[in-house]
Amino acid sequence: MNTGKAQIQLKSLHKRYGALEVLKGIDLDVHKGEVVVLIGPSGSGKSTLLRCVNMLEEPSAGQILFQDQLVNDRKRSHRARERYLNAMRMKVGMVFQHFNLFPHLTVLENITIAPTQLQGVDPRQARAEAEELLAKVGVLDKRDVYPGNLSGGQKQRVAIARALALKPDAMLFDEPTSALDPEMVGGVLSVMESLGSSGMTMMVVTHEMRFAEKVADRVVFMADGNIVEQGTPAQVFGAPQQPRTRQFLADIG
Repeated sequence: MNTGKAQIQLKSLHKRYGALEVLKGIDLDVHKGEVVVLIGPSGSGKSTLLRCVNMLEEPSAGQILFQDQLVNDRKRSHRARERYLNAMRMKVGMVFQHFNLFPHLTVLENITIAPTQLQGVDPRQARAEAEELLAKVGVLDKRDVYPGNLSGGQKQRVAIARALALKPDAMLFDEPTSALDPEMVGGVLSVMESLGSSGMTMMVVTHEMRFAEKVADRVVFMADGNIVEQGTPAQVFGAPQQPRTRQFLADIG
């Protein structure tokens, strides 16, 4: 649900790797409580854009603002920059394609380590909140299991719970189901759907068009480093305006 206040703002964002320009001047506002789904062919810049939001990738030019604060402020000292980015990343959770769980920690330990060590949460409180999150994503019975003994779908649910443990203001999902077996996808998407309906600001890169149709407030179609078209799911999927969008939807048809 869009509340009208832009929480994430991208202004004329460029990203180059040598001579290759991956992002070619992206302008995008994501509002508080809005679910924005990025779609497009492989290599269109979607994941790079998402990784720039929390500075896992450094933009070549342009501005990123989160809650009206300039994220990529080059005037900060190195120490001030690291301090700001660490604080900002606690407010912007990220879920990756390949889970990134700590293999030597149990599920419960994976979720409690950041709140206790980074935010100073009391261990008993962190454990209680972690168990609540695990119940929410449907894997409470796996709390004492190590990641190596989980299915892909279970790992991704734990990864979502781990990101939520820091009580973020926004969540970024970078193709969270693309590494999963088909039968695992639905469970992870349903967790994301309930998260979106609870009012979490979300940016999601995905190839799951049915999820985009059902859950997105806004669909953004990217190709060749540009935003080609954006609108409600009904607009983008039902009546696309741009030939490139129509071609993409026909190809994946």
